[in-house]
Amino acid sequence: MTRILIVEDEESYREPLVYQLTREGYDVSAAATGEEGLELFTKGGIDLVLLDLMLPGFDGTALCRRIREQSRVPII
Repeated sequence: MTRILIVEDEESYREPLVYQLTREGYDVSAAATGEEGLELFTKGGIDLVLLDLMLPGFDGTALCRRIREQSRVPII
């Protein structure tokens, strides 16, 4: 099963994405901050990251750099 990580601080965007992707059969994890997103990503098994740029803590650009240090997973 494809695993998707959504990193989005706005719950009004995050929750519908989680709902719809789960309904379509994807395994979805969600985080509201860059730190949470990195923690979930490092647990492994993520196939795709949907990433917001404006996040509390460290922003999406910083998270993207950290992910790129470890992986070539697609990031949208």
